[in-house]
Amino acid sequence: MQKPQFLKWLPLLLCCAVCCILFSEPEVCARGVREALGICGNTVLPSLFPFMVISGFLVHSGMLSAFARAATPVTSRLFRLPGVSAGTVFMSLIGGFPVGIKMIVQLLETEQLTMHQAKRMCLFCVNAGPAFVISAVGTTVLGSTRAGVLLYASVSLAALLLGVVLRFCAEPQPIPVKKIYAVIFANPATALSDAVRESVYSMLQICAWVLLFGALGAYLNTLSLPPAVTVFLNSVLEVTAGVHTAAGKVSLPMLACILAFSGLSVHCQLLGDLKRCGVRYGAFLLARLAAAGISFGICTLLLQVFPCEISVFSANGTVVPAAYSVSAPSFLALMLMSILLILEVEPRQKVC
Repeated sequence: MQKPQFLKWLPLLLCCAVCCILFSEPEVCARGVREALGICGNTVLPSLFPFMVISGFLVHSGMLSAFARAATPVTSRLFRLPGVSAGTVFMSLIGGFPVGIKMIVQLLETEQLTMHQAKRMCLFCVNAGPAFVISAVGTTVLGSTRAGVLLYASVSLAALLLGVVLRFCAEPQPIPVKKIYAVIFANPATALSDAVRESVYSMLQICAWVLLFGALGAYLNTLSLPPAVTVFLNSVLEVTAGVHTAAGKVSLPMLACILAFSGLSVHCQLLGDLKRCGVRYGAFLLARLAAAGISFGICTLLLQVFPCEISVFSANGTVVPAAYSVSAPSFLALMLMSILLILEVEPRQKVC
């Protein structure tokens, strides 16, 4: 079945529209880029880079395989996935939007996941981390840590529930686990080096998209649009701007909906990895919409049990998460990798 003719030209038309925006208001777009650079330096890099390195090290070192046998009964019953996927699901819940997808790509390339398993995981291993949701959105924007916890619980439970539903789309053949258990631990120094190199490249891609959408968002804010339209467009384009614009104007379940959808900026950051896993953007978009709807319902139910009043500190505040709001696991993992690296290098120095 061929695509309609207008869909073939849609990407080109969108690129032309973006170019027209950037050139029509260069000063406004430049200001948006400068603000986005601040977000990258103060928020994106400090909060994501440690988790990117940790997740890469877990995959390259073979440490995930060590827990595969113990985790298989849980992951096979819940998601119909091998035990090696447990670490990826966990890191996707605490590490922020791109961490889970990056780990899925690495597991696929090392043949610890099949293509079909990777496709399914890409549809639900996308989640905002607790540093952003609880600290930035809840405490800073809404003035309520309780609200942040409810939002984080809503989007996390929605992601897990979506994974459970997708188990019914699993391939019929048994889960291949023997090959996973046979994985040998890699050299820690080499694994750390590979993890850092890949994380740097990934962060460059992520920050590039943040800068582009920062410019588009700055241009959008100069237009005389109805408030409801501005909230909708900001929420669709970029999750940080969307939450900030919508705070105090929409209900808490709607904020959960915005966080679960994640925004087109995050979608674009993941496009390359989704393609490597064979995931079509249409399927990914439907999964994000489904997660948004599920998050809305879960948050509504949680509010019945845990009522929460929210307030907005300032209409001019910005969403700036504390860089290491969840840094304890990062610190311990980085210390462990440093110790392993020292233990690996020291014997070589003695030999020399």
